[in-house]
Amino acid sequence: MPFSGFAHGLEITGLVPAIDHHSHAAYVRPGEKLDTFDALETEVAAGYVESRIPADAYQQFVRATRAGDHDAAEALSTRHEIPQLRDAARDLYRTTAFSRALTLGCDALYGPAGRESQLATARVRLDDYRGLYDDALTASSTRSVLTDVPDLDADEWPAERYRQIARIDPYLFPFGHDPYGGRGFDAQRFAAILADKLSVELAAAGRATPHDDLDAYIEFVEWSLRRRVAEGVVGFKIVAAYLRSLHFEHVDAVEARDAYRTLRVAAEGEAHPAARKALSDHLAGVIAHLAVTLDVPVQIHSGIGHSEPGLRIANANPLLLEDFLNTPTLNRLRVVLIHGGYPYASQLGALAHSLGNVYLDFSWMPYLHSHLTARVLQEWLEFLPAHKVAYGTDTAHPEIHVGATFLAREALETVLQQGLADRVWTTDQVAMLAERVLGRNVAELYGLPY
Repeated sequence: MPFSGFAHGLEITGLVPAIDHHSHAAYVRPGEKLDTFDALETEVAAGYVESRIPADAYQQFVRATRAGDHDAAEALSTRHEIPQLRDAARDLYRTTAFSRALTLGCDALYGPAGRESQLATARVRLDDYRGLYDDALTASSTRSVLTDVPDLDADEWPAERYRQIARIDPYLFPFGHDPYGGRGFDAQRFAAILADKLSVELAAAGRATPHDDLDAYIEFVEWSLRRRVAEGVVGFKIVAAYLRSLHFEHVDAVEARDAYRTLRVAAEGEAHPAARKALSDHLAGVIAHLAVTLDVPVQIHSGIGHSEPGLRIANANPLLLEDFLNTPTLNRLRVVLIHGGYPYASQLGALAHSLGNVYLDFSWMPYLHSHLTARVLQEWLEFLPAHKVAYGTDTAHPEIHVGATFLAREALETVLQQGLADRVWTTDQVAMLAERVLGRNVAELYGLPY
């Protein structure tokens, strides 16, 4: 039953089957447990909390939570009144598109019975995360999702509905990162997740640490990624903007080997920013060329990050990718710049216009800013050919998946109806655009059934 009846009025987009280009289905943050939808409200409130307690206290609180040290986390929470701060943030966020998306999703999955009743129902469903996500896909008329998670159990999350995207970033930083001196914990969280995943992949190759020389390490990286593609991974993702600039440069093997040697013998905590950048630049190029060989698309995070300090927005400007994307030997690399790139949406459109192998998705946008989503879609769809734009949700929460999918359809409906009224498109063209944006473009990019 698509959208549990609230697709009323979506004459063009309401019943078009969808493929979610960017999801986090099956993901739970390390050190945390699967929780009800109010945990997402807590996550969104992180920036509010961080800006109202001492910086070192916030760092200690997140570290204690991640490590499972509940006593320490509780003591810090009580001392700095973190529950009260989160409650205040929830009240302030109730005017946002996020809150609307969450309300729509909860009403669809649990019935419009009020928050406490919905939370009680959600708690019952905690043991059936996959079943609840299946319900969300059915409710939103979504055929399948591409999910960005470190690992995906294919038995628990069957490939006909859940297909894995693999981050390549763990391989880019074999010797970790320079000490972080900024606010928040988001950058450290990403660094830890990437390090954990690299350890898993090294262990699969029978190693506890990276190799002694770069050439051997690259052989491992290519072996690991080929194995993962053979096991079902359908695309790669670069999330590096949370940790470094998107300005990937061409670094030759000689310079990269020098950087590798420097970092391999460096003491823990030593800062070597030039060497880390040179090495990750070189490895990104190696993996991008492997993606061409394997014929898999690469998603790249652009624009803003989470509502917590960490990502430097200037480092996530997609124009920083221009030199990298202009590499002649990467002309057949299918690149999808994701999240609409806010506040760089027009720059994304310009890159997709000038480079035939660059595509765009607007995942995350529907539950961040509904009206802006429509304005961006209007700009892109009038400017770019029909195969360039894809929808996505960017969420691990079934409730937000349903709400975000509805808001994506609503924004697309607004644009297509206006274009039809203004004679920008014909009736046949708006039907074709709805199908392409909501699913067919993703199916063609990744070779999926539609």
